[in-house]
Amino acid sequence: METLELKKDKVYLGLKQDILSGRLPSGGKLPRETDLARELGVGRITLRASLDRLENDGFIRRIHGKGTFVYPDGATTDASTIMVIHGGGSGFELPWHYIVPEITRCATEKQLKAFIMTDSAINMFSELDIKAFAKSNHIIGIAAVTNHFTGHEPLLTKMKSAGVPVVITHGAPDDAEVTGLSCIAVSEKDCWEAAIAHLTGLGHQRIAIIGKTGASFREYSLPETLKLLKKYHAEPDEAMVRTTEFDRQQIVETVKIFFSNPVKPTAILCFSDFYAIYVYDALKELKLRIPQDVAVMGICGYPDARMLNPPLSTIDYGYAEFARMAVEMLQNPGKWIDAAGRGKLRLKPFKLIKRQSTEPKLKT
Repeated sequence: METLELKKDKVYLGLKQDILSGRLPSGGKLPRETDLARELGVGRITLRASLDRLENDGFIRRIHGKGTFVYPDGATTDASTIMVIHGGGSGFELPWHYIVPEITRCATEKQLKAFIMTDSAINMFSELDIKAFAKSNHIIGIAAVTNHFTGHEPLLTKMKSAGVPVVITHGAPDDAEVTGLSCIAVSEKDCWEAAIAHLTGLGHQRIAIIGKTGASFREYSLPETLKLLKKYHAEPDEAMVRTTEFDRQQIVETVKIFFSNPVKPTAILCFSDFYAIYVYDALKELKLRIPQDVAVMGICGYPDARMLNPPLSTIDYGYAEFARMAVEMLQNPGKWIDAAGRGKLRLKPFKLIKRQSTEPKLKT
């Protein structure tokens, strides 16, 4: 059952977002408490507690005998900032490089600001410091571009201490359950299966697969991957399924091992588009043509993958769409919190992008 504390927090956040977004215009008058409580589906005690907090934070002003008004300063651009937290690192394969700029762009379109920092940076500050910063800088929510939480990370405690909604952006499907926070995710297992289905649909039965060390095959184990190949009538050859670090030399050597076997692959499925870049290098060294000699398929939707020669087919996660959805959810946070006060999972669709690296169809 929803507690009074939870109800007043949800009402506070909802009204605050209405003010920041302009749905409750600056200088406008709120309905009478009785009518507003009925409209929001809460009791007057809950509503008054929420209004008290809004007044203390400077978003409304109560004038005796006249009513409650949206305070003009509460709707300024300065009162609308999204904190964006990412995992850092300089590797070009890290998704935050492509998602964070899009969050900034989407925020600007909504007349919001973006304050960007790394997870290691926010962990340096105390919970009181973070809460004070969020209040004084009018932080309306946090977009966390990181994933695969265990539930014990200090980052979770630090983000929650800000007292604002948090959306895990580009999360893992179980991150919402583990953290209790709202989460946007794609089903990596469905993406992996879609890639195999695409290749087998083109006639490929000997598919080599390169997974990532420690990350398996997009949530599939080795035995599960072999079963998936069999499901789509491809040859479940364990010698054709390997994992490696994201390292050019290791990836090149892995590809050469595939083609040293008596039975050679007609297609290679890569853990990501970034892995595929080095697979192209390996095939060039082997003097093999794409796609005439071997097709190559990526996963993730690296924006510049179309610049490869030939352009890379991929399962596109949609980095820009992650950003748009995160900003949208932070503007309307109540929609993404369940009755128990826990964040909801928002599964994001993906797209199969067919390019020349998997065409034409394999001739039999």
